Amino acid sequence: MKRKVLFIILLLFVVSLLGCFNVEESDVEIVINPGVDTIEIGDTYTDPGATARAKGFRITSSVVLDTVDESAIGTYEIVYETTYRGFTKQAIRYVRVVDETPPELVLNVGLDTIYEGDTWEDGGIQVIDNSNLEPTITIIGNVSCLLAGEYIITYRATDASGNASEIIRYVNVLKKP
Repeated sequence: MKRKVLFIILLLFVVSLLGCFNVEESDVEIVINPGVDTIEIGDTYTDPGATARAKGFRITSSVVLDTVDESAIGTYEIVYETTYRGFTKQAIRYVRVVDETPPELVLNVGLDTIYEGDTWEDGGIQVIDNSNLEPTITIIGNVSCLLAGEYIITYRATDASGNASEIIRYVNVLKKP
């Protein structure tokens, strides 16, 4: 009797296993894992991958296309693929590389206090932008070297993504003693 029960249990186990090998296309799936899909230009992207399953059991998947260029603004694709028992499924992740960081501005050293009648030379600025593209620089204000007073020069840098920053230089023109 024990042998008969063991045989039936073994037979049921084998039949249940055979059901796992009977796979239809709808039994195979690939799902993108959650993760960060928007990064700042110049940052490192870490792909969270995808999970593939057939009849609920985990199977292997691979990346067949990865076009993410962390150094260039744009939208890129990562294509994951799994093939099981002749059925192939794909999933596509879209990764955006954006520029939301304004340029960094630093005043160059300059002689910013002069006497009336002296010549003032603008020391300018240094501009650093994470996109490695040349930002547009606008200079607002002027200095009258013949008239004593405090003058404000505003430097504004705008990168290709529209991010902008400003820095101010104060120039003092003093009356001659």
